[in-house]
Amino acid sequence: MKKLIAILMVLAMLFTLAACGGEEKKSGKKEDKSDPNLIEIGKYTALYTGYEIMKDSEGNDAIAIRLTYTNNSEEAEKFDWAFTYHAYQNDAELPFAVIFVSEDSYDVLSESTRTEVAPGESLEVTLTYTLSDLNSDVTVNFEELLGDAKDSLTIKLG
Repeated sequence: MKKLIAILMVLAMLFTLAACGGEEKKSGKKEDKSDPNLIEIGKYTALYTGYEIMKDSEGNDAIAIRLTYTNNSEEAEKFDWAFTYHAYQNDAELPFAVIFVSEDSYDVLSESTRTEVAPGESLEVTLTYTLSDLNSDVTVNFEELLGDAKDSLTIKLG
């Protein structure tokens, strides 16, 4: 009887240890990105489609970064709620830029980031930043709003 109890305890310990194993937790950072222009975080993607150098509302050089945002979740979501994002140039964070759609309008290019996108749908969004110079690369870091996943995009200027 003692041998049977000992064998059952050993089996129970083996099952317990087996249950502790499993997959390693993924950091969310893409190790082998097949498309460097594709940002994938959680159930959301943003495909970099290009940029334009413009003037902001104060006459400073600015960049308008175009992305196609796709919501692959089960609920409608805005780009601003799917990602947190910051742009850097020469290791310094760039300020957001106000760039009007036209001279006779108060609509701004970045307004699309606050538009709700239905599940399975995509929307062209624009991120706008005031540049420190026109030659240095711009890196945009993206993070999951409520998680650890991260990704980044580097834009070559000049």
